[in-house]
Amino acid sequence: MRERILDKAQELFFRYGVKSVTMDDIAKELGISKKTIYQHFEDKNAMVYAGVEHHFSCDRDIAEQMQNEAPDPIAEMVMTSEMMRQTMAGMNPTAIFDIKRYYPQAWDLFSKYKKEFILEMVKKNLLKGIEMGLYRSTVNLEIMSRLRLEQVEMGLDPYLFPMGKFNPLDTQLELLDHFLRGIVTIEGLNLYEKYITKQLSTPISTMAFFSQKNTY
Repeated sequence: MRERILDKAQELFFRYGVKSVTMDDIAKELGISKKTIYQHFEDKNAMVYAGVEHHFSCDRDIAEQMQNEAPDPIAEMVMTSEMMRQTMAGMNPTAIFDIKRYYPQAWDLFSKYKKEFILEMVKKNLLKGIEMGLYRSTVNLEIMSRLRLEQVEMGLDPYLFPMGKFNPLDTQLELLDHFLRGIVTIEGLNLYEKYITKQLSTPISTMAFFSQKNTY
């Protein structure tokens, strides 16, 4: 039951934003009483925290799998963009900033995850890309890895990119494209353009898109 409640809550939070969804809404969607929800979650704060924790646990597994299976660091970055497409397809961008503004404990979890896990993943990607000659040898790992992290959060900021004017997914993909083009070598650029050409011409639903070594 706890998992059912959490799954439904996350679905509603992603669709409508966190602040606008009430415990009554969740109970109604599940066809259960609000009392049943409170048997598993002390309050909405606890539910949001558990949801963020679960999301990052799944996200960590996927990120590690991509890093292990990608034939090269550029493929890993493009795979990340595809995961972003799938994640954001039905997501209300206000969900992120609702958490930042109204649920500080859950936001602290997000900040910790970003600084302790994602930062290291980006650094590993950059280092491997330099070693393979796909990224410029002059790339500063510390600066560029932090820049990449802040790009993702910045792209979801409704004050910088108002939803009525900017599509959040398009913003994220544009920022990633700009980031990669700024660090690749000529060899890396050629590989990147081959990947994105294939990505645009072939619908992708799984990481199998890049699973074969020596695709190019």
